[in-house]
Amino acid sequence: MIAVAWRQVTSEWPKFLPAVAFLLMLLPAQAQAPAFAGRTTLVMVDAIDCAYCRKWDREVSQGYAKSAEGRTAPLTRIRKGDARLAGITGLAYTPTFILVVNGREAGRIVGYAGADFFWGELGAIIRRDGLNLDSGIDQRADLRRQVP
Repeated sequence: MIAVAWRQVTSEWPKFLPAVAFLLMLLPAQAQAPAFAGRTTLVMVDAIDCAYCRKWDREVSQGYAKSAEGRTAPLTRIRKGDARLAGITGLAYTPTFILVVNGREAGRIVGYAGADFFWGELGAIIRRDGLNLDSGIDQRADLRRQVP
């Protein structure tokens, strides 16, 4: 009975991922990330067996570094459980994207629900934190079309 219920819960959770991510964004960002003091970076917490991490790789990773967001907050990819994540709590799901500004968590995106959702949520976090995006041509749309 418990195994059947667990299978149902785990098969249904992706439907609720956007709502959970939105609610987490409303929480005040108070976590400290001392390993990233003095820098602005987007930390991607991933896992070897993470299917959504691989989906993010296919859909976003090639264009991220070339985007204004990627130049402003370069990606730092870290495996869940790494010591550099000390001070950051609530890392239950992968991928989790954490925007860190001068060692302080500015916001996070829990899970990956598609490229459009990712870019929209990241943009909202950046605007809310008042970061100025690095100038340059935003090539996300062109790069997204090139990814198979």
